[in-house]
Formats: sequence, structure tokens, C-alpha cells
Amino acid sequence: MTAAVSVRAGVAADAPLLARLFLAARAAAMPGLREAHDAAQVAGWLATHLMTQHTVRVAMLADRPVGYIGFGRDGVHGPMILHLYLDPAAHRRGIGSRLLAEATAALGPRLSLFCIARNTGARAFYEHHGFRAAAISDGATTEEGEPDILYVRDAGAPDTDTTTSGSTP
Repeated sequence: MTAAVSVRAGVAADAPLLARLFLAARAAAMPGLREAHDAAQVAGWLATHLMTQHTVRVAMLADRPVGYIGFGRDGVHGPMILHLYLDPAAHRRGIGSRLLAEATAALGPRLSLFCIARNTGARAFYEHHGFRAAAISDGATTEEGEPDILYVRDAGAPDTDTTTSGSTP
């Protein structure tokens, strides 16, 4: 089913749809999560920060965004995945793997990212793709007040598998 999915550059006009996708993905993966920002605030951040300072790639299915990834370089952690979210109905179709491959192709295999600790589906996905937990926070400094995990994939990690979907996202 991923053959019908195309990937393109994200643009500021995508921000409102991607914000709704972001909130829906988080609500499905982590019921009861306290969101620090509403859809309009998330859209504003996507358009004015993520899309202007980093690379955003959007997965499209039938002219509708079904996922996106934001990635770039961070002064502290180096090459990073900043956002990777899928429409909950688009899980297990290889779309997350395909988006992760976009970041790997642009930045190389050594990547890091933060994941909310209770997002077990995302954790399984990242671990399937060679990421390992490097640090765990108590959540005191996260916007959601949730513990998070810093994941790192070393340069010697296997390449992203785009033929299977692994776990969510």
C-alpha cells in the first residue's frame, strides 16, 4: 500500500493539517496526554520554526497528508529527528520507515531524537530501526510534564528498513 504514498517537501501551508495530524497521533498513542499547545499554536510553530529552520518531508496518500518528519542538526545532539508523526490510520504501512529513510539519506545513519517514555509504539518503532536509549528524563523540563527518552542510533547501526513497517508510528 505504500506504493501509492508519495513524499514531498513540507511547506508553510501544510502547517494546519500537520498540526491536526500531530495532535491526533499523540492522542491515539498516549490517551490523556496533557497537550501544552492547541492546534493553532502547533501550526504556528510548525510554519515559523520547524519549516523555516529544519527540513520537513510530508507523506501524501491520495492528496492528503498521512505523516510527516522534521529533521535537522541540533547544536547539542547533532543530527536529529525533531518530529515524526503519522495519521493513526496509516500505521504499519511502511510510511514511518520511509520518512525515517528520508532523514537518514539527508543526515546519515547517526541520528538522535526524543520520545515520550510512555509512547510504547513509537519506542518499539525506533528500537526496530536501531535506536537505543541513551538518557531518560523525569519529565520536569518537558512541556507535557512527561518523562522522555533520548534515543541515539550510532553510525554503525543498520540502515533503515523501508520494506517493512515494524511498529508504529
